[in-house]
Amino acid sequence: MLHTELFVHKLAASIVFYRCLIGKGCTDYNEKRAVFKDESGGALLLTDEAVLSKNHYFNAMAESRKGKGVELILPVKNLEAVFNKIHRIYPDHIESEIVSRPWGKLDFRVVDPDGYYVRVTT
Repeated sequence: MLHTELFVHKLAASIVFYRCLIGKGCTDYNEKRAVFKDESGGALLLTDEAVLSKNHYFNAMAESRKGKGVELILPVKNLEAVFNKIHRIYPDHIESEIVSRPWGKLDFRVVDPDGYYVRVTT
């Protein structure tokens, strides 16, 4: 079971974006964080970057592109429906259209409001 935490600049904007990708709301929320859980027990935690202490590791990278070198992989049940929703609401966030991959999966790629790179896949 893998849990992922993303530190985000605007928590509300990130919640709306990931709600569109995941297809359901948060399981837990307050003004500093939001949690999305899946059926397998995995979780995506969105945390407002304002909670970081001044000597936190990530503060040294505050001005750099977030998630550099990391690709988040999000499996979904209805890839076309998710793509169509993102295309309608966040067209500028789509990095690649739906593609059939050599490993037998379909996917598309998006960049979230903070610059995190997400592969949405079957």
